[in-house]
Amino acid sequence: MNKFTLTLLLLMLLSACTTSRYSHKHDSAPTRPPTTLELKDATVTNEKVGRGNSPYTIKGIRYVPRKNRKTFTQTGTASWYGRKFHGHLTSNGEIYNMYQMSAAHKTLPLPSFVKVTNLANNKSTIVRVNDRGPFYQERIIDLSYAAAYKIGVYDTGTAKVQLEVVFPDSIEPESKQAQQTEKQQFHVKLSGIESIEHAEEVGKGLSIMLNQTYSSVQSDSDIALLFGPFDDQVTAETFSNQLSDVTYNKSIIKNVLP
Repeated sequence: MNKFTLTLLLLMLLSACTTSRYSHKHDSAPTRPPTTLELKDATVTNEKVGRGNSPYTIKGIRYVPRKNRKTFTQTGTASWYGRKFHGHLTSNGEIYNMYQMSAAHKTLPLPSFVKVTNLANNKSTIVRVNDRGPFYQERIIDLSYAAAYKIGVYDTGTAKVQLEVVFPDSIEPESKQAQQTEKQQFHVKLSGIESIEHAEEVGKGLSIMLNQTYSSVQSDSDIALLFGPFDDQVTAETFSNQLSDVTYNKSIIKNVLP
């Protein structure tokens, strides 16, 4: 594909959507289903308990999160959340991506890994809990769109589920973990996009043309696209050069956590 064709397609994508995501009064599903890769279970790792674990009060009810991960099961109603929250910060300071296998829980340590089983069809998945909610007393967990789609909760809106905290098969001592070198990964970032809808449209078009996965992210000061991950900086720079006609700010960043 030549530069003229790429530029023309980008201009068409950029003009296709002008509605701000902040006009979303109610939550909604995205315009595409999750991919096969996005439907894979979350990888269970031995992460340290981090931010978002202090006591808090919502609607006059005080919640005291657990400080340590222990064996835990729970049965109740699951719901899901999607586009309204996509790109915003979760309770532990990460960015919510509705296409990742994640979830919100009122009191489990952040992060935790939970096996969620839909009791109506016996479908299950493993999610990484990195957010707080849902703040309806009859509901016990809010699943990401991808997780809800995988086990049939999206089809019905809510479903009775069973939760079970899961742990890594083997946990290495923290002293040994500290000695290991963290594997670096690289992403190509396009920043300065005017709306999350434009980011989704541009990302979708570029991912098809250049055969590369992407995610749209939003912070207090910026809306951006992340392409990758790439295993080394050279590969990331090669991909960045393929985006030479893109008018947004480009940069290569390291170690973006999912």
